[in-house]
Amino acid sequence: GDPRFHAPIVPVIALLASAFWLPILPPELSGSLRSTWTDVIHPVSQGVHWVQQGFGRMFSALLGLFSFEEENRVLRYRLEALRAHEDVHRQLAQENTRFRELLEFRAQTPWRTMPAEVIGREIGPWSRSLLVDRGESDGVRAGMAVITPVGLVGRISEAGRSSSRVTLLTDPHFRIAAAVGEIQLFGLCVGTGRGECHLTYLPLDAAVDVGRTVTTAGGKSFAPEGIPIGTVRRVWKDSSEMFQTAGLRPAVDSGQVEEVLIVRWAPDSDL
Repeated sequence: GDPRFHAPIVPVIALLASAFWLPILPPELSGSLRSTWTDVIHPVSQGVHWVQQGFGRMFSALLGLFSFEEENRVLRYRLEALRAHEDVHRQLAQENTRFRELLEFRAQTPWRTMPAEVIGREIGPWSRSLLVDRGESDGVRAGMAVITPVGLVGRISEAGRSSSRVTLLTDPHFRIAAAVGEIQLFGLCVGTGRGECHLTYLPLDAAVDVGRTVTTAGGKSFAPEGIPIGTVRRVWKDSSEMFQTAGLRPAVDSGQVEEVLIVRWAPDSDL
């Protein structure tokens, strides 16, 4: 074979042979050989010791890294669990606040009302409605007004046995007689299907200021008088130029409603 590959092996064989023969040589020979062996093998053993130490430190570092990763994983899991717990606690606190406000408002209203919870939503360009967990078995009838402590939500359009559909005041099929503030100015409030409603048929000479509150007009309407509908955002002449129209910002954000009151009231009725 190639002598270049044999050269590094010769010293190794010599060292191994000397280590084998040292114990059986006479003392006068083995002494000098032992000294030579020690001089030769010391750097090697020291190198091996350094390598062992290096591997030991590297192994310890790897173990520490794995332990650190596991600690991080456990801490992340605990942090996520804590955040989830805080979210649940915050939601419960908000729900309790809403229920308390609803019950306080119910106690102050002059009408008979029934609390209900929103269990579904339908928000689209042609229909805007909520589904609530009260129905005919609870005394709900189509045409009843639905409110919150903030204002009008809409009216019951369909009453099932244990649930009902509420048509929102922003629905394009919604209509209700409305009044502007305290100036005894009346109009017809209609939904637009775009998250707002319009107050129509206002006289051209009427001073309808932006920011005024619009409420239900009562009378023969399905809702009692004085329930907030929204505030005036802008005013313009309609296409016929015979009337004014006011764009309203609804008092109630229907996307955030979770609990409502169904008003058991009708004109000239004991409900």
